[in-house]
Amino acid sequence: VEAFFVLPNLNCANPFQEDAENIIRMMAVRRYMPWARVILLLLKAESRGILADAGINGDSGDSKLTILAADQFKLELVGKSIDVLGFAPLICNLCKSVGEDEDEGEDAEKPVWLKEYELGVGNELYEIELSPLYSDKRQAVFSEVVIDVLEQNGGTVYLIGLVEQSTRENTKQILVNPGPQYPIKLTTTGIRTFGIFIADHRDSVQQCELNMVFLGHRERHNGNAGPRAAAAEEAWRSVPTTPLKSPTELALSTIAGPDLRRRAEKLVALAQVHHHGQQPRRAPLHLLAKGGHVLLMCVGAQNEKDFRLGVQHFVRPLRQDEALKEMVPIVVMSPVLPRDWETVCDQHAVYFFKGSPLYQMDLERANFRAAAAIFICNVASGTEERRAEDWVTDSGTVCCARLVEAQLGWGTRTLVIADLKCNTNHIFLPVPLTSNTGSGLEGINDDSAPDSVYQANPNDEKRLRIRQSFDNLGSLPLGNAAAIEQAAFVKMSKRQSVVKRRSSLNSVVTAASDRVKDGIEQQEKFKQFNKEPEPFYLQPRFASGQMFCGSVVTSLVVNTFYNPSLSELVSSMISALVFILQVPNEWIGKSYFDFFDHLLVEENRLCVGILRRADPSQLGESGKLIVEEAQGDAPKQKRRYAFIYTAPPAKETTMTDTDRVLCFGVSERVQGSLTGTT
Repeated sequence: VEAFFVLPNLNCANPFQEDAENIIRMMAVRRYMPWARVILLLLKAESRGILADAGINGDSGDSKLTILAADQFKLELVGKSIDVLGFAPLICNLCKSVGEDEDEGEDAEKPVWLKEYELGVGNELYEIELSPLYSDKRQAVFSEVVIDVLEQNGGTVYLIGLVEQSTRENTKQILVNPGPQYPIKLTTTGIRTFGIFIADHRDSVQQCELNMVFLGHRERHNGNAGPRAAAAEEAWRSVPTTPLKSPTELALSTIAGPDLRRRAEKLVALAQVHHHGQQPRRAPLHLLAKGGHVLLMCVGAQNEKDFRLGVQHFVRPLRQDEALKEMVPIVVMSPVLPRDWETVCDQHAVYFFKGSPLYQMDLERANFRAAAAIFICNVASGTEERRAEDWVTDSGTVCCARLVEAQLGWGTRTLVIADLKCNTNHIFLPVPLTSNTGSGLEGINDDSAPDSVYQANPNDEKRLRIRQSFDNLGSLPLGNAAAIEQAAFVKMSKRQSVVKRRSSLNSVVTAASDRVKDGIEQQEKFKQFNKEPEPFYLQPRFASGQMFCGSVVTSLVVNTFYNPSLSELVSSMISALVFILQVPNEWIGKSYFDFFDHLLVEENRLCVGILRRADPSQLGESGKLIVEEAQGDAPKQKRRYAFIYTAPPAKETTMTDTDRVLCFGVSERVQGSLTGTT
């Protein structure tokens, strides 16, 4: 046996007990099979404390043990996606393996936006050792290797970072965008350098080898004095403060013995943190009235006695590299105060709001209509018994999402993200009218249900006559023309006039033929309507970053088997500095490759994807939706699509006026390289 996966029950009643049992299972496997690799998925990041007490640290250099926490991954990813729109589907797609669609007929019928999105969905993260030619022979820097990889692969493979492993100290560091002038380490230094590649397959990554032309040199500026690079360099700022000592701390200074004093200070600090955690700050009314806050709704926490949310993981990405005046207020709405609230009690502008996300009055008190973003987090625990219906696990999330989105009017900018535990439940979450995505039901009226789509038109006299005739005939097998004709003849045989009988018979037979034809069309439409739904990752709601599915974490765990550093790569990408930039006017109509090179060298920013509208023709000059012709009293507005185009073909993609690009800033670990130091 090469590896073991220790996975939890995602719908268990007690997540902490589930984690404790799985930790014991992991330790038993490592005891009896120390050579085997173990991949452990925890439900709660807090359970890592049990591992620390046992002297086990999955973040250390132990290559035989990989530990991930589901709640930490979800909350950090969603928090980052609120700050950078489209970041969640970008990471989720890179963590998920998707096979190629071989049906060319269906591919021809897909809209353009879906074709481009599926190209990005097929990409994954790979960790591959760099060719020694880059460091030993070319003495190349990072930007030259990035351009060479793009050129060698026709613009379809991207190098976004480096993994440096020390063979002497058995340590490694992950650098997402180390900077354009970062030198590739020589092999003689005892450091093995691996590249972090985005590609559709591991075998498709082509590097410059011996007897090959190096394509990384281009005519360009030095690239160290870009205006945005200077802004990124100044982002890491801190205000030193000297806190005043309290009377308790002054009294502790008189305690004899440094060890006793240290323990006493720790206990006092913990007591103060616990006290503040039991008395959370309430959101000021003027702040709620102003709007623009981030609302985290906890669905399913009504009966939780030991409710621990892990809110610090959600807050961390929203507070990364933010000045005090720029911090967006975060309001956590829950009927029960989380027991781990002390982890964020020292954070600026983080408030607790006691209320139920399924109660209209509480939603109004939180001013949800004016919120900048709403994350509906499913925190409900399961039961000991297995539930027969999968949709029950997400019923609260679905109801809350529908309740909130039904009251958001056209033109709102509120981003609503729903947390689903079961993938198939996405069919119960329609694309909201206010979103940047489309319904995906082209050709079918949104107001019609399966029965009303195919019902007769009440204004059509012919169809009314057909329907009345068949109501008299009763239920007959659809398409059985002989039975229809015989039944019609029996009903008309009582007529006195042969001419009238024949005329009536002809009308009924004609009606039967029309009914058979309509029935065939009806069956085809029902087949289309009742066909298997598309996977959740192909839904417009997911493509635009408005849905999170729990199976993404499982996909991350499984792919970790093939890429041992995948979890660390994803964690580094989430904690990295990420920008979303509007394409300047001078770059509209030019290739993505040239714009990518410009941002990398001149601005020290590494592009990884495009946030693109599917149909820019629906947008007016000011970016507002074009209104269709009025139908009745109220005008009907078109929906617009927004999706993340992950690692697009650089030389084949043209920038449009509505495109925005997602970029990684220079890694904090190598900020000194911007000024020429190491």
